[in-house]
Amino acid sequence: MNIYQANLNDLDQIWALRLETTELLKQRGIDQWQYTDPSFETFKNDILKGEFYIAKDENSNIMGMMSVKSGIEHTYDIIYDGKWRLDAPYLTIHRLAVKRALLGKEIARKLMDYADQLALKLNIPYIRIDTHEKNTYAIKLFSSCGYVYCGWINLVQKYGDLKRLAFDKEVKHENIL
Repeated sequence: MNIYQANLNDLDQIWALRLETTELLKQRGIDQWQYTDPSFETFKNDILKGEFYIAKDENSNIMGMMSVKSGIEHTYDIIYDGKWRLDAPYLTIHRLAVKRALLGKEIARKLMDYADQLALKLNIPYIRIDTHEKNTYAIKLFSSCGYVYCGWINLVQKYGDLKRLAFDKEVKHENIL
């Protein structure tokens, strides 16, 4: 498995993984990715900005994906029942997903480790991420990757469950494998 910056030729596989993940979350009773977000245009824009990464197997099949964005994530401006641990520039991970048939194969962890490497390379050694409170798989993954629960945030969309648990991590060179 290798991780690459996605290009527009990857969009069909990325969209297929988005739809597969939406169905999995629905089956698990998680109100995340159940509406129009993330949209096809969102993925396309992430790719055009150079902020979307994919894990591929030796046959160029996408195994997992994520967006790693720099700059201010305005949904993180207000955090409830806690606070961010650092007031510093940060990267944000969004749209993390793995093919259902490959869950439990450490692909998500490898993507998260890749985000750590990007953070150090970009000299922004601080990452924030969020997930639905019922997404226990993501919560366990974040915790196992060194993320700390900081409180909760509200999404800006106007439908569905808007509450998301918020986590952060300070990336240090000794954390990298």
